[in-house]
Amino acid sequence: MERRLYGKTGMSVSVLGFGGAEIGFQGASPAQVDKLLGSALDAGLNVIDTAECYRDSEELIGRTAAHR
Repeated sequence: MERRLYGKTGMSVSVLGFGGAEIGFQGASPAQVDKLLGSALDAGLNVIDTAECYRDSEELIGRTAAHR
């Protein structure tokens, strides 16, 4: 996965990100989120976009990412 420096933070972030809106709005199951986000993280992605207004996406993403 290609990475770039994020401004002056020194953080190296993937050029692609994972958007959490659809998993919240579409009512994705924990198993679906684990498969989708797990695959993205395995590929080297390290940017995840989520927000409180995306229904339960933060909780689902947290459960998937917590053990990694």
